[in-house]
Amino acid sequence: KEISNYITSKYNLSKDLLTIIFPNKRAALVLRKELEKIKKNIWLPQILSIQEAMSMWSGMQLVENIDIVFELIKILNKNNFSSDSNVFGLASQMAKDFDEIDQYKVPANSIFAYLKDAKALETWNLDHKDDSIEKRYVDFFSSLYTYYKELRETLESNDSGYYGMITRKLS
Repeated sequence: KEISNYITSKYNLSKDLLTIIFPNKRAALVLRKELEKIKKNIWLPQILSIQEAMSMWSGMQLVENIDIVFELIKILNKNNFSSDSNVFGLASQMAKDFDEIDQYKVPANSIFAYLKDAKALETWNLDHKDDSIEKRYVDFFSSLYTYYKELRETLESNDSGYYGMITRKLS
C-alpha cells in the first residue's frame, strides 16, 4: 500500500510509463492488485521480477530449471555417462552448481580443474590399486567443465539460458 501511494504521488500514471522491479513475482502481484483499486483511468506500470528484468535486458529467454535438468540429462547420455546413482538428482545438482558458478562469475575452467584435482587427491591411495569406481569418480569430475560448456553452447544457440548464465552475460 505504501509503494502504491508513493507511485501515485510521484508519477502521473495516466501519462508516465513506469517499470517497477521486485525481487519476486509475489510482491509484483500484490502491488498490481493494490494499483487496480485506483478509481481513475491509469496505465498500469510494467511490473517485473528481477529474473524477468534480467532476461529482458539480456535478450535471452529464461529457461525453467526442469528444462535445464533435462538438457543436462541429454548431454550426459550423449557423452555416454553411466552411473548407478540417480541421474535426475545428479543433473539437478549440476544445474544448481552451474547457476551459482555463473552468478558469482567464478572462472569455470579454474574451478572445475581445482575440483578434479581435489577429488583425485581424495581417492588417491598408497597401494596403487586400480579401482574402477574411483577412476569413474575422478573421470566424472574431469568431465564437468565439458558438460558445463556444452550446456551453455546449447542454450546460447537458442538465445536462452538459466539465471546465472544471463547475469554473467549482462555483467
